[in-house]
Amino acid sequence: MKGEISYYKILGVNENASNHELRKAFCKLSIELHPDTTSLDIDDAKSKFQEVLEAYENLNNSNLRKIYDNKLKEKARIKKNINVLNNFIVNSNNQSLIENRRPFSNGELFSLFLLILIIAISLICSILFASFNGKELDTIPIWLTK
Repeated sequence: MKGEISYYKILGVNENASNHELRKAFCKLSIELHPDTTSLDIDDAKSKFQEVLEAYENLNNSNLRKIYDNKLKEKARIKKNINVLNNFIVNSNNQSLIENRRPFSNGELFSLFLLILIIAISLICSILFASFNGKELDTIPIWLTK
């Protein structure tokens, strides 16, 4: 199983196609894509022909086809049941969060350090500015005194 394209899509047949239909599709595609008979670039034609050959060999063998079909069903079931959202895996059956977070990178840790440092410096500067202007830190708001 290479990539996202299934063997059935490569051959252009239905998932419950018979061996005769598979052979027919393979013969048609092999004539179109064979490096000796196609107008495509030789390297491109070779790679596409090898994909078609691999798909046909795996689907024509009944044991390999059963294994491949089971893998496709499992992949579809996993796609259906699990949604990836914001670095969490959310199980759609019970909507519980299963921890799957990655650790912070060095850049993220440095950004957090700078953020905390800036907030601390701002707080210290505001306290110093208020004390040099003669304002008290323990003042009562005017709206409370009325």
